[in-house]
Amino acid sequence: MIKLIKNANIVSHSTNGIYDVLIEGNKILKIDKYIDFDADEIIYADNKTLIPGLIDMHVHFRQPGFDHRETLETGSLAALHGGVTTVGMMPNTKPAIDNSIMIEYIQNKSKELDLINILPIGAITKGREGKELAGMQGMTDKGAIAFSDDGAPVYDPNIMYRAAQYSLMTKKPLINHAEVPELAKGNMREGEASCKIGVYGIPEIAESIMVARDIEISKYTGAHVHIAHVSTSQTVDLLKYAKMQDLKVTSEVTHNHLLLNEEACENYSTDTKINPPLPDKKSQKALIEAIRDNTINMIVSDHAPYAKYEKEVEFETAPTGISGVETLLSGIIKLSKEQKIELKDLIEKVTYNPANIFRLENIGDIKEGYNADIVIVDVDREWEITESTLKSKGKNTPFLNTFMPGVVEKVFVNGEIKYQEKELIK
Repeated sequence: MIKLIKNANIVSHSTNGIYDVLIEGNKILKIDKYIDFDADEIIYADNKTLIPGLIDMHVHFRQPGFDHRETLETGSLAALHGGVTTVGMMPNTKPAIDNSIMIEYIQNKSKELDLINILPIGAITKGREGKELAGMQGMTDKGAIAFSDDGAPVYDPNIMYRAAQYSLMTKKPLINHAEVPELAKGNMREGEASCKIGVYGIPEIAESIMVARDIEISKYTGAHVHIAHVSTSQTVDLLKYAKMQDLKVTSEVTHNHLLLNEEACENYSTDTKINPPLPDKKSQKALIEAIRDNTINMIVSDHAPYAKYEKEVEFETAPTGISGVETLLSGIIKLSKEQKIELKDLIEKVTYNPANIFRLENIGDIKEGYNADIVIVDVDREWEITESTLKSKGKNTPFLNTFMPGVVEKVFVNGEIKYQEKELIK
């Protein structure tokens, strides 16, 4: 089947401006200012924005083991609603994704659902317990795209060092949840807001000490280390050092940490409780500048849905995490408007950059010959975020009952329309 998209305002790494796009099967066949072709289906974009499908390389889809929070299906539907066509799924499931059988399970379920591309991230250690390395080569052979114990740090430096050595053979990045547990016993970022509301805080060095260690391991071994969900100005400084040394160190930040700071916690809303915690104003500014100057390579959602009852407890006892895959694109558009950052630069951080960092072929760009994973979005319209409009099982977002820019109108995955506004297509 051949589809023709007319008059789309393309924003991508390789193509920018008003173009027609011809899609044959699952590929982008032709991009030109004007295409005259008797296509099977013609879609009039009417100068709406056309972007590559977002690649969110940090999500928790919970299945197996925590299906009351999310499943691969509900997570995929939520991703489509947010313009996300590819995700990197973290291994903190039950059982953990720590062997080749579990990698195959995720991949087979993804193919069975036929909604988005779910890419499994294997655990660094067995059971994510931090004691014994998992079979990284076996998981790589079955399709693991990276390794992480996310949700918990690889605490033992010898284990992390050995994992780095193995990663040179697998050629897959290590993603560490950078946190010193002994320092991370609080419930929000330590600072003015935590003192004001009387909540025990987590100092910024809980993150930066672990980041410094991992950068040194990368420097010594030559392994690719990816720093997850950066949240402090100290970590930004360490990343600048890594870039000056030309080390194989990449990083990400969530849109939540760019848009919100510690003051959001002052009403004790458990929807603002996240790990790492929301930053103070100084670190929030540093994170935004690190996105602006490309010190930080990627933006992710760290989608962490919970059942409603799990978050309806006191702030100190609530679990950490924000449901974010549906607000990622809107968050980027909002950031572009508020901080005067070119939308193209931000879009690259959720498309082209993650594709390059994780060696994902033929996605993340709008280019002839690439997979037709693309999204039509109206960046000027707003949508109301409510429990009924969110497709995820997790409604735990601080943006609930607010309006955000960016209405996703159509989502193509491998050339097929999988979502259009107000309708999920099975």
